[in-house]
Amino acid sequence: MLSRKFALVAVIASSVILVAFAVFVASTTTPDKDRKNWPSTFASNGQRLYFTGLSASGSKIQPYGGNHHMKMMGSGGCVDCHGTNRNGGRLWPNFWQIAPSIGAEKLVGEHSQSDHGHEGYSAETLGRAITEGIKPDGTSLGKGMPRWSMSAEDLQDLVTFLLEH
Repeated sequence: MLSRKFALVAVIASSVILVAFAVFVASTTTPDKDRKNWPSTFASNGQRLYFTGLSASGSKIQPYGGNHHMKMMGSGGCVDCHGTNRNGGRLWPNFWQIAPSIGAEKLVGEHSQSDHGHEGYSAETLGRAITEGIKPDGTSLGKGMPRWSMSAEDLQDLVTFLLEH
């Protein structure tokens, strides 16, 4: 009888520790997407799309694919995985997966292929990555990256925002 009580206490204690660890990992390694860190107004349609997933007309851009968390949370925009500062972070609940940094310096120009595993983006190849999930070298970004359906104007605005800021 004593060993059953001990086993039950051990299971409960292990569960509490596991949950506490998961909360710690989630709170310290997920992208910073807290709205208090968002701009008070959006300087461009591209910036609005990045943060909210809404175009200037108020239309929601539609993601297809993406990871389980994004689907459950009803992803608003790029900020959900890549963060307000675009530095990316661990994706919850799959904390072993990391959304890459998508700052302009990481997307274009001189950077090692180890940063993203591909050459730098142009406006055209970045648009393809966003809508088709294809890297500049023609390989897939993987299933975790959603493909976004939006108007050509919205795509151009988002690409411009990502490459210039």
